[in-house]
Amino acid sequence: MTKFGEELRRFRQLSTDPRDMQRMLTQQRLGELLQTELGVGFSGAAISDWERGVSRIHADQRLVLVSLVKVLYQQGGLKTLMQANQFLEAGNYRSLNSDETQKIFVESHIQDSSFSYPNQLVGFLARSAFFLTDNEVDVLYKRAEDGPPPSWPRVLAAFIRLAFDRWSISMTTMVWIWVWLFAWWLITPSLRWPFSDRDSAFMAISMYVGGTLAVPLLVGLFIDTKDNEYWKQQNGVDSFLLRLYTYQGAGIGFNLGYFFIFPFSLARYYLHLQSAVWVEIVAVTLGLVLSNMAARVVPYNLWRAYGRLTLADGGIFFVVALLGPMWGFFFLEYYTILLTPVLGALVILLAITIVVIIATRHSKIKPDKK
Repeated sequence: MTKFGEELRRFRQLSTDPRDMQRMLTQQRLGELLQTELGVGFSGAAISDWERGVSRIHADQRLVLVSLVKVLYQQGGLKTLMQANQFLEAGNYRSLNSDETQKIFVESHIQDSSFSYPNQLVGFLARSAFFLTDNEVDVLYKRAEDGPPPSWPRVLAAFIRLAFDRWSISMTTMVWIWVWLFAWWLITPSLRWPFSDRDSAFMAISMYVGGTLAVPLLVGLFIDTKDNEYWKQQNGVDSFLLRLYTYQGAGIGFNLGYFFIFPFSLARYYLHLQSAVWVEIVAVTLGLVLSNMAARVVPYNLWRAYGRLTLADGGIFFVVALLGPMWGFFFLEYYTILLTPVLGALVILLAITIVVIIATRHSKIKPDKK
């Protein structure tokens, strides 16, 4: 693939199809848009040949090059004159002259202004509130042109539809929100120092222990190992052990996230600061993010290291399931030690060290034993 071909593919993939702004501009559609500009069509195969360097546009075909730049600019792939010139220079073509620049960057803007100026307020709201690019706004204006005046109700309706499409919340997202709230309810009481009495401490720690067991299991359920294409292609993978190591990874990540944030909560107590909601939000969010990440990474690292998944290779690290209950027991019995800045800092450092050792042992890749 030539440099020009690489750039053409990149700018095409950054462009949007004017018939459906949610879709990337395909090779076939790019050829059709060139036909609209030139009156001469190009097939998707021809565009593919340009991208792969199988064929190239002759330097004498200047109208083709200028039209190609214009289409990519109008569809949002190319943004600036500098990008356009760098694109041409990648194929050893000369840069745009003043007339060509006028045709692409100035005339295009003038043509679009008939849609923009009568609807400046709607356009401003679309760009600022809906995070649309100028190209996306212009395409929506053009779609709304067909119809009785005024056009702004159709334009606004189009923007609202697009916004709902972009901001639609899938069922998976809703489930994750509920899991986050569940984790927040279970975990955050243990971060609210000091406890009013031993009963309050016992309740907070019990909820924390329950969270370290339940939340990683929920996270592990979201990791699809059965239909995952990578694992389907691996021979000899025990599906049951794959699930177990997925849960193991989720537990490691969740505990690592909690112990990363816990010292900040303890430091807040030492400094006599008020309870900070942001610490709780970060603690839960980080725990879930690391849990999701480790659930995917742990079984993969074991497979890469040993060429198999067996309990003999990583079973020892299922001790992570006991980390929450063990820490909860210690926390409840030696709560007063944690209230002392020096001893508390040493205990937290030791706990973090244990979690880090468990996590980093998984990341060490040994030679394959296939």
